[in-house]
Amino acid sequence: MNSGDRLPAMGFEQAPYRLGGPIASATFKQEWSDFIVSEVLGFEPSGAGEHLFLLIQTANQNTRYTAKCIASQLRIKNRLVSFSGMKDRHGVTEQWFSVHLPGQNFWVDKGFLAEQGITVLRQERHHRKLRLGTHKANLFQIRLRQVAGDHAAIEQRICSLESNGVPNYFGPQRFGRDANNLRELVQWASQQALPGDRELRSILLSTLRAWVFNGNLGRRLQAGTWPLWQPKDIVMLAGTHSFFQPDTWDSDLTARLQSADIQVGDWLPGKDEKNLEPNLSGLLTIAEMKPMPRAIRLMPTALAMQWQKDDLVLRFELPTGTYATAVLRECFILNNKFNESYSPISQP
Repeated sequence: MNSGDRLPAMGFEQAPYRLGGPIASATFKQEWSDFIVSEVLGFEPSGAGEHLFLLIQTANQNTRYTAKCIASQLRIKNRLVSFSGMKDRHGVTEQWFSVHLPGQNFWVDKGFLAEQGITVLRQERHHRKLRLGTHKANLFQIRLRQVAGDHAAIEQRICSLESNGVPNYFGPQRFGRDANNLRELVQWASQQALPGDRELRSILLSTLRAWVFNGNLGRRLQAGTWPLWQPKDIVMLAGTHSFFQPDTWDSDLTARLQSADIQVGDWLPGKDEKNLEPNLSGLLTIAEMKPMPRAIRLMPTALAMQWQKDDLVLRFELPTGTYATAVLRECFILNNKFNESYSPISQP
């Protein structure tokens, strides 16, 4: 990938493994129902307020398209429809949307949305809008078909992932089909400009920050310093964006890290980033991006597995903003039937 070679980082396929590499192979997403993800909101809508909360189920449909369909049905501007997280297109998803409808006490037309492949599961009022990252977690149910490998060894490997975690890489969706997002990013960087389209602008900046984060994380794996604390590292409280920066490390912090109460964190780069070539850091400066903390270790919870002949059904929960593929890659070479990714211009 020639354009990617110009970035001092790495994507997903090239990233180092925690345990040396997969020990089995499997068919991934042969059918939409093989990949089911449900948002865990973490609170109940209050029942009153200016915002209509919708729990939506879709299949083979991306989040932004669903939001546009909701806006179209209500005849409102797209920006009045919000959501907490982007979901994979190729799968069955349940996620929450909020619609700003002050002084309007009506509900969406379920029949109209059903014609667009959208099932409305719940409608509730709430006093605040959904923002990115509002929900608590995502619950996954994944069927891996035609698994080739020793079942006992696979089970042991999966259990170790729950106990010790995996590198918290951004998944391949962030980089676009065949890394097209990266190629477009390099083109904009050479012009020292960003696109006027807000959606494309956001995707390209997210691509850059994810690429750099993955690279820094991969180098920690190679150096043997993952998931350990290093001087000047930040420490994050598990399940939150709160962090602190200890001057020294002690036995209490070691115990909290081992129990997953805290995680060592790194930064998604912001403006004036000094460890990037000027063209790339210039884009972050133009966008006035602020650094954001992200944990370097991902801990799947509530993990369960069930064999159905040569198929393996996995269930686990992950925090918002993390990727199931970061967990699966540590055990399986995945033959992805859909080979999906988020391109800059996503279509349903």
